Amino acid sequence: MGSMITLGLGKLEVDWGKNNYFRNHSKLFQIDDIKKISYYYADDIEEFEEGYSKQLKHVKPRLELLGYTFDTLEEIFDSHIAKVEEYEQAPDIVFSRLVEIIQAINISNFDFDDENEPYDYDFGEFVKKYLFKQEGFIESFSEDELLSCNLATFLESIDVYFLLRILAENDDNLELNLEWRYSDVVDGGWVTLEDIQQGLEDSDKYLIVTEGSSDSFIINKTIKLLFPEIADFFYFVDMEEHYPFTGTGNLYRFSQGLSSINIQNNVVIIYDNDVAGIEKFVQTQKLKLPKNMKVMHLPKVEDFKKFNTVGPQGNSLEDINSKAVAIELFLDLSYQEERAPSIRWTSYSKDLDSYQGELEYKDTYVTRFKKIKTFDDGYNNQKLKLLISEIIRVCVSVHI
Repeated sequence: MGSMITLGLGKLEVDWGKNNYFRNHSKLFQIDDIKKISYYYADDIEEFEEGYSKQLKHVKPRLELLGYTFDTLEEIFDSHIAKVEEYEQAPDIVFSRLVEIIQAINISNFDFDDENEPYDYDFGEFVKKYLFKQEGFIESFSEDELLSCNLATFLESIDVYFLLRILAENDDNLELNLEWRYSDVVDGGWVTLEDIQQGLEDSDKYLIVTEGSSDSFIINKTIKLLFPEIADFFYFVDMEEHYPFTGTGNLYRFSQGLSSINIQNNVVIIYDNDVAGIEKFVQTQKLKLPKNMKVMHLPKVEDFKKFNTVGPQGNSLEDINSKAVAIELFLDLSYQEERAPSIRWTSYSKDLDSYQGELEYKDTYVTRFKKIKTFDDGYNNQKLKLLISEIIRVCVSVHI
């Protein structure tokens, strides 16, 4: 008979395979997600075996980074429609209506327990047996629209990540565990654990390149602390000493080199939000960059519009966005610190008619950040969270 391998969200089976014919879903998970989970068999038998398990709320950002954003879902839908039309009539339903149908599904509201039925249902069975009978759908959609359009078959064959991404738009589903039950095919000798636990491919990851090794350290550590569920998507230039891209000039030349060789990896170049950084950011934008290579500068922050500065004109409150914002400004500048942080204007650019500034005692702030192990001890991480969220947004735009 062979062995089954299934991917389930709560009690809903969203994908399945048999023996060594299945889609590898390990990139939705991390190695820490391997644990003992429930396996369901005939005659109400439940056993606990090894498998992947991760809450949908933590799978959602992984789907985004893998390219399943709302900006790409309609393209996936259109492609699937065209593929179906080659063999049979596709359902007469538009993308926005399909999203409305799937997004409204609250999986926990459905009672799957039936003494005459298996514990779990695949998505096509679920649509026909449960979804079409819900009062809300009967009111919103005609019987012809739901049944004669062959929607259940259409949904059963569409990319399962498409379905998961839309199901994740319903907050009621986010606490459910997505579980990949692979033990039976491993125990049956069809595949090895190495075959199963492949994880992300290099093409799924993002190389983050900054103006300095300190910048990379801060970004890397913050991702691991604030967004551990996606930390494996990012990697950095591995050089503790003699960082090769220090300064805007070297980073710009690196960008030029990558754009000329049509690099295949996903790359995000990050400049400071200061005078020199903005200048090179604009120049880099003008390069013929491949789609998988993005450039950004550190984001503008409301708190930086009135910041203490020291310079030729004395002390003043100034907007330092686009003038003096380096990554140290995103740290908690009040953590174990009595003096108020300030920017010292250091040099004047004739070309840009503007002073370049630098945070005073910046190494002190970095040293303190390096020592913290969690953000639970009063360290303010709000600006760091804003920074990483912007980096993630730029990474996701690779797929748009």
